[in-house]
Amino acid sequence: MEPMNWVCRFLLLWLVFSICSSPPFTAASSSLHPSAVNSILMHQNFTAISEFRVLNRRKLEKCSDSHPDLKIIVNTNQSLSDDEFVTVTVTGVSSPSDSDWVAMISPSHSNVNSCILNKFYYIQTGDTADLPLLCHYPVKAQYMKNDPNYLSCKSKNGSTCSGSLKFHVINIRTDIEFVFFSGGFATPCILTRSDALSFANPNKPLHGHLSSIDSTGTSMKLTWVSGDKEPQQVQYNNGKTVTSEVTTFTQDDMCRIPLLDSPAKDFGWHDPGYIHSAVMTELKPSTIFSYGYGSDTVGWSEQVQFSTPPAGGSDELRFVAFGDMGKTPLDASTEHYIQPGALSVIKAISKDVDSKNVDSVFHIGDISYARGFLVEWDFFLNLIKPLASRVSYMTAIGNHERDYDKSGSVYITPDSGGECGVPYEAYFPMPTAGKDKPWYSIEQGSVHFTVISTEHNWSQNSEQYQWMEKDMASVNR
Repeated sequence: MEPMNWVCRFLLLWLVFSICSSPPFTAASSSLHPSAVNSILMHQNFTAISEFRVLNRRKLEKCSDSHPDLKIIVNTNQSLSDDEFVTVTVTGVSSPSDSDWVAMISPSHSNVNSCILNKFYYIQTGDTADLPLLCHYPVKAQYMKNDPNYLSCKSKNGSTCSGSLKFHVINIRTDIEFVFFSGGFATPCILTRSDALSFANPNKPLHGHLSSIDSTGTSMKLTWVSGDKEPQQVQYNNGKTVTSEVTTFTQDDMCRIPLLDSPAKDFGWHDPGYIHSAVMTELKPSTIFSYGYGSDTVGWSEQVQFSTPPAGGSDELRFVAFGDMGKTPLDASTEHYIQPGALSVIKAISKDVDSKNVDSVFHIGDISYARGFLVEWDFFLNLIKPLASRVSYMTAIGNHERDYDKSGSVYITPDSGGECGVPYEAYFPMPTAGKDKPWYSIEQGSVHFTVISTEHNWSQNSEQYQWMEKDMASVNR
């Protein structure tokens, strides 16, 4: 598909939508200028629109009167652990419907009322239904019919029905709540909400993952996430200690274009906490060590055994390379973006790591597919932990991490959802040439890896091209 000036087309679309009094249209509507119709079709391809994924752009309907005993019960301790499955039970349902569903929303004080003033922000997705539903996007959702007994219940003589769902919950630092809707994803209305649920330790150091910083195999960088901004430590190799450097990013760092806020800057935003990184030195290549990270104030991770990669120039390297993995939920939820095969990939590589058959992993582009829905980075980091915490996990940037109009990317598609590479560079600090210059090379064993970015200019005489020439000229095989 050739690059298109989608900003102008969506401004045109918004003007047409604003002045028309006709009902919401489809792509086949003859009332639209052809360029507006084409724009909708183009962006439906980019965002893979489904009913759940345009939830923010649905008008909040008025629910019919519900039973006075309707409520949500969450069977968990007073506070949530870092990684658990919780059972969410809805009781007091007078008339179960296959359109009933439960959403997990965070933070718990998110506005779940109509936010009409922001409606033109959503034009960039190509959806122009009555706008919008939620000012903050649900983390995940499930239909109540996932409980096989829910729809078979028949309330009699004043009795009511109930149903239960299991949700996988990880420590995302902010409070969560569960909201019971009816009307499906297309015509939703709110029936009731749970109390807010807090995590036992929102500052807990989590999601430690490793990367190589050079070709020696004697130094490894550990990166992790915490709700605490104070420096923490890595304790490794029987007594060595190193203090973390701390960074983060804010909503202001996310991209936008005139008149149109991106998902990352608006309804998809979630506070990332603080990203810690520390370099473990004086290691030996192709050797097993252990580490733990955290502080006495916020707590410590478990001890993890990891393997350093072989030094560049040595005889053998066993590595896995892949791209476009994304993530798979561990429950039956619908989420913003799901790659069904991700869990199989993680299980297969973890098995090889367990068997000492993998020295290093290269994930080349399209990492989490968060695409502007920032909480999905936490779930992705949790998913890769079984392997990324134990061997070097090297990455390359892809269109779904970087591309956005007027952001410096080669392509002007909205594929990053407004992230523009900022979360990616924070979570995966590679040995690159500099900020927003995500190209690098490294040697492990007998292999020289040249990692480039097709999202940045790599035409002849560009900065990246000149670097590529120099790097490849340095390799003598």
